[in-house]
Amino acid sequence: MIVAGEVSGDMYGGRLARALLEAEPGMKLTGIGGNAMAEAGVQLQLHISDLSIMGFWEVLREAGRLRKILKGARDSLRRSKPDGLILIDFYRFNIVLAREAKKLGIPVIYYVAPKLWVWGRGRIRQLRKYVDRILAIFPFEEGFYRSLGMPVTYVGNPLTEILGEGDRTEPAPLLKREEGKTVVSILPGSRVSEVRHLLPPFLGAVQLISRELEGKVQLYLPLPQTISRTLVEEMIEKAGIEVTVTDGRSREVLGVSDISLIASGTATLEAFLLGTPQVVAYRTSWLTYFLGKRIVRIERFSLPNILAGREVVEELLQEEVIPERLARAALRMLETGSDARAQYLRAGQEVLTALMGAKASRLAARSVLETIQGDGK
Repeated sequence: MIVAGEVSGDMYGGRLARALLEAEPGMKLTGIGGNAMAEAGVQLQLHISDLSIMGFWEVLREAGRLRKILKGARDSLRRSKPDGLILIDFYRFNIVLAREAKKLGIPVIYYVAPKLWVWGRGRIRQLRKYVDRILAIFPFEEGFYRSLGMPVTYVGNPLTEILGEGDRTEPAPLLKREEGKTVVSILPGSRVSEVRHLLPPFLGAVQLISRELEGKVQLYLPLPQTISRTLVEEMIEKAGIEVTVTDGRSREVLGVSDISLIASGTATLEAFLLGTPQVVAYRTSWLTYFLGKRIVRIERFSLPNILAGREVVEELLQEEVIPERLARAALRMLETGSDARAQYLRAGQEVLTALMGAKASRLAARSVLETIQGDGK
């Protein structure tokens, strides 16, 4: 059983599912995920579009629905008693399933583990108690989790294998740039709450960028499978701006973009590894932010800055996320030959080099099978 709760987890879960079926063709896979996992052969019990929730307040508001979904997943575990449970990120939901699996004697593997290096070590007791193996996707995570007494295997980052399989090829005709225009993309997140908080200021920033560039701008928004096109198009219409909305294809969009405004998350790492300049933003409800400030343990919150070990992209948080700040930061990164742009591109190449090499999905599948069969070390 594989459980992912968001778009990036579905992407990783789909690749892992294919690798597992390649190693064990007769394996039956069930779980919670999205289109990528379904296409890979996972029989979905629930689609991730029903789990598009982020933040303390948002989770509290949807507590009744989440409890019902969790009960269904736990009942499924009890009925089917799978040979293993693979959890992908989505900690608050997945740790409940890990606890249930442990009661049933089902091995638990955590792929894309909770970022304790962000949230602090308060969750380690539950991980030690309920999780049999962590599959780390960043090199530093292996030593980090081992120092906390967790069985861990570094398998590499799935994004690098995705980027290495042709995602940097020539874009489809729909995404070809118009001569003389600057291509701007906006990725306001894969959860409804993120889109509501970030899309309006992103659109406002694009209007300012377009004004500065004398209207010579192409604008793309790759729509995640978890977000309603109607919601996005209503917000775009209200802003009175022309946007090409694509169904997914975020890497293709990033590949043709000169600059991107991105919600903090996996997409920032995609842009970083592709060498697409970006500005990162994060905005949530005041309660989520208030509580989060008391838990988060790091100075930087975007993956490019965390992995580079220094600020190579501008991070805008909460009240800083306004069109004027976003536009100024984007225009700075658009300056050809600027020091900020050069540092960003150099850091992205360094991180890509550090992450390249491992075939993450195959190594993860091998580690899953070893853990299930009792051979993990």
